[in-house]
Amino acid sequence: MRRYTAGEERKLKIKTADIRQSFLDFFQKNDHRLVPSSPVIPFDDPTILFINAGMNQFKDVFTGKAKSDFPRATSSQKCIRAGGKHNDLDNVGFTARHHTFFEMLGNFSFGDYFKEQAILYCWEWVTRDLGLSKDRLYASVYETDDEAFELWGKVAPELRDGRILRCGRHDNYWSMGDVGPCGPCSELHYDRGEKYGVGPQHVVNGETDRFVEIWNLVFMQNDQLPDGKVIDLPKPSVDTGAGLERIAAIMQGCNTNYGIDLFQNLVTAVSELTGSKYEDNISSHHVVADHIRALTFSLADGAGISNEGRGYVLRRILRRAARHGRKLGAKEPFIYRLVPVLVNEMGAAYPEIKEKQSHIENVIRAEEESFLRTLDTGLEQFEHLSKKLKKTGTTVVPGEDVFKLYDTYGFPYDLTEIIAGEQGLSLDKNGFEKAMSAQQERSKAAAGFAVEQGNRGFLEALTEPALEILPATKFVREGLKIDAVVQLHAVGESGEVAVVLDRTPFYAESGGQTGDTGFIYNDAVTIEVRSLFVHQGHYVHVGKVAHGDIKKLNVEEPVTAEVDIKRRWDIMRNHTATHLAHAALRKVLGDHVRQSGSYVGPDRLRFDFSHHQPMTAGEVAQVERIVNEQILAAETVQTDLMNVEAAKASGAMALFGEKYGDEVRVVSVGGFSKELCGGTHVQNVSQIGPFFVAVETGIASGVRRMEAITGQAALSQMLDNKVFCQKVAGLVGRPETEALHGVEQLKETAAALQKEIKKVKAEMVAGAGQTVGEESKIGELSVWTHDFGESDRDTMSAWIDNRKEQNEPVFAVGMGNVNGKIAVMLAASSSAVKSHNVHVGKITKDLLSRFGGRGGGKPNFAQGGVDEGTKAVEMFAVLKEMLKETQG
Repeated sequence: MRRYTAGEERKLKIKTADIRQSFLDFFQKNDHRLVPSSPVIPFDDPTILFINAGMNQFKDVFTGKAKSDFPRATSSQKCIRAGGKHNDLDNVGFTARHHTFFEMLGNFSFGDYFKEQAILYCWEWVTRDLGLSKDRLYASVYETDDEAFELWGKVAPELRDGRILRCGRHDNYWSMGDVGPCGPCSELHYDRGEKYGVGPQHVVNGETDRFVEIWNLVFMQNDQLPDGKVIDLPKPSVDTGAGLERIAAIMQGCNTNYGIDLFQNLVTAVSELTGSKYEDNISSHHVVADHIRALTFSLADGAGISNEGRGYVLRRILRRAARHGRKLGAKEPFIYRLVPVLVNEMGAAYPEIKEKQSHIENVIRAEEESFLRTLDTGLEQFEHLSKKLKKTGTTVVPGEDVFKLYDTYGFPYDLTEIIAGEQGLSLDKNGFEKAMSAQQERSKAAAGFAVEQGNRGFLEALTEPALEILPATKFVREGLKIDAVVQLHAVGESGEVAVVLDRTPFYAESGGQTGDTGFIYNDAVTIEVRSLFVHQGHYVHVGKVAHGDIKKLNVEEPVTAEVDIKRRWDIMRNHTATHLAHAALRKVLGDHVRQSGSYVGPDRLRFDFSHHQPMTAGEVAQVERIVNEQILAAETVQTDLMNVEAAKASGAMALFGEKYGDEVRVVSVGGFSKELCGGTHVQNVSQIGPFFVAVETGIASGVRRMEAITGQAALSQMLDNKVFCQKVAGLVGRPETEALHGVEQLKETAAALQKEIKKVKAEMVAGAGQTVGEESKIGELSVWTHDFGESDRDTMSAWIDNRKEQNEPVFAVGMGNVNGKIAVMLAASSSAVKSHNVHVGKITKDLLSRFGGRGGGKPNFAQGGVDEGTKAVEMFAVLKEMLKETQG
């Protein structure tokens, strides 16, 4: 038996989960608040496609928009980099460290400790808790950051021998976007040894695998202003990130991240499911093992697969995995069968993937099956394209066609290039990249973190430093009209005004609930409040002067703040109804249903939820029935304040993507619904009024959307429906209770008459002899053509059948618009097929392809379609020329 050294035994025993826990334990011992990972889908942040860094959930704190209840935090954040500004997708599987999904270990200081303590924490955990050799570590700092350079020498004197390096802006400077917080960063790198390279290119911050960055310390000390100036932040902060997979690879002695324990069972499962050997195609194994993580966590966190935005990125990820599965020999869907393997590996740390396992499997399997069909269709499309090019003597596939194969059929450029090369063709790469750039410009999300410019303008007009020293605005939840005192006000460039009060009844948009509107007034001025935003606890009311003069409004002056009561009540009805609908959906469809986004306004409610297939009409009706039964039960809406852990322990559901403080509001409706929610609600569910589902539809694979109405909107619909029923009853001459039966009878009668009309038309055409169509002669062959215009297939078929049954050699072609599409039918008599060597199927395939269509059939009959706008006279002329060549 082989004996392992102490170092080897340590590498064998330490697991990725142990490293994660060690990091979190270390920072908790050092007074950091443990904050759970936010979902990978940033539903409250439209500037990014996916959460791509540990600091994303603290963005509002770093930008100054919000205050944190704690000065220090630590987390292990789920991240995806596969779209927008940060896109590693095309590198995954072909490098040692790139992933679509990864975990970022982080510690954060919100104006508390700064450079020295951050460097000390980093060095202490890496060298003491992990036990990494100090001789293999290097630090890099921004080239002008003398302070960080000196601090590394102080904290880690072992690095003074030339292992503290100054690097440029590209490697060691960080910013949130074009404007906003920014600052120098410092990184810790690990030297994996000479076996990974000894040449001049093997350097810190180089492109090779020898030196691995394992920790990045961002020192947010500056603020980039829109005018280009860079100023110091009043409270410098720290944002650090350490890649868990990279650290695990070093600790476990693996050449690549895919060798760590977290990936090994996945890679083995890929081999078993595809019947392939890992050594024969390492890259494809890595691609599939990586991509199942991104797909699983995205779907568990409420995302869907679609043709736009993040849904489009997820579709690309799945199709890329499926294509590599095909390379490994998989002929049937198999990726969904990796979900249980991943759940077994990571479900303990992230229970959401276990809770949503069946949903995730259903969505991935459906998408896999769809793509495998699409893959075959794509191969057929390329075959058609290549034949078309060869006929014209072209050997270069146009870039737009390459992009269409990529965009529509999921064919990556490299796959199309391989297929083209096998047929002696090359690709127009520049044209493809141009089309790709145009697509990216259309679909990519903005990649900045700037405070909204309109808000920034008002903050500056209000004198932000003066605003920050004021006590936070108190939100008076129970009042809709209250007395308040003006703290600050300002006039914007567009004439809008902004007012900050000491207390307010206005609800600011949050958690899907839209913000309030209304009025702030006194004897001197009346301000119509149209919107509001919150900055560090201060409610900034934005609107216009309706009456009076804003200059007469003085600080410390009393005013009345009054919310638009009718509008607020409509919003509250819809918000409470959203809770009831969520609970009803889970009863009808299953516990996998979770919120994936919402909108609560005065006009309607919109609720996006995880579900893998369309709801049936019966299921929609059942949800409506359950919600309305709850409304009729007239239960009181109860609100309790408690700490977040106690709330969850009580069975309260935390809505997707919401941020909760230490104390939360738990909104309950009897024993039917219990959710964490900071919004406003009715006092009793009977105040909601009727509830109707207006629409249920899919917005992505695995995500459905339900829109509903309540209150006055629902009453209006009921009355409109009554009027409609009365009119229909009058038209069919039946009582309202029998109106539907009368409409059904009318439909049956109309269908029977339509069928009879078609029959008569067909008989007229069939018996019309030589009067329908035009005849021309090509040698001994009679060629009949006819443009039917608006028609139907039965009429066209009758005419075609009549022609092909002639005894003499006849070739007939008819074209007509059938249900909005141009249909073409062609036929030949037996004499034409036998004596004149006519094959209708072959002729049809060639003819229709020339007009952007497709079709085919037998030697004596064929049919198909052509592009809209094709003129019959032009197609008939081309056909005659083709026949002349064959009849020569």
